[in-house]
Amino acid sequence: MYSRTVKRPRRPLGALLVAGLLIAGAACSRTHTVTTSDGKVSYQDKGKDAGAITVTGKDGKRATMSFNENKVPDGYPKDVPIYSPSKVVMAQSASDKNTSNLVLESPDAADSIVAFYKKGLDGNGWKTESTMATAQLTMLTASKEQRQVVVQITDSGAKRNVMQVVSDK
Repeated sequence: MYSRTVKRPRRPLGALLVAGLLIAGAACSRTHTVTTSDGKVSYQDKGKDAGAITVTGKDGKRATMSFNENKVPDGYPKDVPIYSPSKVVMAQSASDKNTSNLVLESPDAADSIVAFYKKGLDGNGWKTESTMATAQLTMLTASKEQRQVVVQITDSGAKRNVMQVVSDK
């Protein structure tokens, strides 16, 4: 009897190391994207329960939602005042009508927050178009050039929630 010996080509250790690192890096990726015929959805993990989700349609329009980052997004309009002291709870943006949405929490009284926005919007060239107030909610609407902003202050017991939506008309 005879046995046949098959020689296997040698694989360099370096190539195995590189392949292992690439596989490990892909497994630890902090951005995940799913693509379909309608577009794609990307999720970016930013650590400690923070992240961003971006939806891009096949027409190129985008919508992004960031959460638990506790900061105002870099592209947020500079002429829209942001109340302080407050904590950023959520930020959203969409390419459709150039929309930005910011949700804040503050321990301050609603009257102080409303006064801040009235003064801050007027001081940045916004024209207040309407104000609506109830026991739990105050809403301001203002415009500037071809944009509009809606600020909604909601009383939630020990804190106030402030939602700002800025968009093209």
